Amino acid sequence: MMFRHINRLLSLATLSSAAAFTGNSSRRHILNTQSLVAALATTTTNSHRHLASLVMTSSLFDTGYLNAQDATDLDVELMSTPGFSLEQLMELAGLSVAEAVYEVGTDGNNGKKKKRVLLVCGPGNNGGDGLVAARHLFHFGFQPTVVYPKRSTKPHFINLVQQLNDLNIPILDEIPATAATDNDDDGDDNKDHYDIIVDAIFGFSFRGTAPREPFATAITQMITMQTQQSSLLISVDVPSSWNVDGGDMTEGLKFQPDVLVSLTAPKLSAKKFTGRHFVGGRFLPPGLAEKYGIRMPPYPGVSQVMELS
Repeated sequence: MMFRHINRLLSLATLSSAAAFTGNSSRRHILNTQSLVAALATTTTNSHRHLASLVMTSSLFDTGYLNAQDATDLDVELMSTPGFSLEQLMELAGLSVAEAVYEVGTDGNNGKKKKRVLLVCGPGNNGGDGLVAARHLFHFGFQPTVVYPKRSTKPHFINLVQQLNDLNIPILDEIPATAATDNDDDGDDNKDHYDIIVDAIFGFSFRGTAPREPFATAITQMITMQTQQSSLLISVDVPSSWNVDGGDMTEGLKFQPDVLVSLTAPKLSAKKFTGRHFVGGRFLPPGLAEKYGIRMPPYPGVSQVMELS
């Protein structure tokens, strides 16, 4: 009985992945198949339900990809046709990032959190997602520190900073020099050692081939912390310094995060990403998803993120 149920779930999930994504009838077929998988997941025993979650949280599901122009246009439409505000979208995106950090920052063996999180935030909306994520991570029991070199003067961003101040979350102008040195011997006793780094600098707004200061130095420091201190590096939406469509276009920088949290849908550059990949942002109306050729994943339960690979 158990194996028959496993096979039914796997067969349906595989059908969902393999179905050709060409034309409305194929889209309806895919969505109907996903609904059947979800229905099976909600009508099984607890052990089966866990299995269903594992099946749906896999690389079998293909969301589709957005290029840079479509990502920009979709954001504009979200704030016009459905009438989402920037504040709403930023709050949902930041919550998704925080949930992904929680997922990867908890040791599966003993539930011990990787508590110290450094969030490096840029001046735009990607940085705003990082500020929101820092607040949620505090409430999730982590110890966030924010690096915010170029602070926005827009009222909403000022409010986000004040919310962090109210929680006594440190906000720095730069990554401490001692954080980007090889201090493995100090371990957890090093106050400037961070278990997790969140790259929330540029996102899909990045243009050009090389980041400018102060973010060029910040990216180099994050690489040092990742490679020399085994800090887990997580990028929000698009790894900073990556071309949104082409991937890592820098020469010699080799900025390769361990985890990517795509927002709304993966960008084309995510095809060249090889680490753990989450998608978050559970708010896209079906009509807009179809217009841009993307599909919302079957998020399990009340989760705001789903792991794709």
